Amino acid sequence: MPFAYQAHVGAAKAGVDHLMRNLALEWSRYGIRCNSIAPGPIAGTEGMRRLEQAADKDTWLKMIPLGRYGAEEIGVMASVLASPLGGFVTGAHVVVDGGQGLVGSSTFNEAVAATLNASTR
Repeated sequence: MPFAYQAHVGAAKAGVDHLMRNLALEWSRYGIRCNSIAPGPIAGTEGMRRLEQAADKDTWLKMIPLGRYGAEEIGVMASVLASPLGGFVTGAHVVVDGGQGLVGSSTFNEAVAATLNASTR
């Protein structure tokens, strides 16, 4: 899903997703599983610090159906995928974003536009 001013992030994430799928096909014969995790807004990251400087936290939280940032959920998902629980999973692209991807990019883009408009005044 495209987000304004995030072309570099989208390109990198698409590259990782495609790489993992190719490696899953190539390495499965050796018993090696390859998956990717697409994190959403995660508390304490550089990206969230920058976004919160541009707009208040409540603005960003409104874009997440679960109403909060993620924290340790990315590590939990990685642990599940690496454990026997994920033993039959390969080539998967797992989205862990609190539902942000369900609401589309328009809300994010509107918040970015409002932030840019406010900063040029």
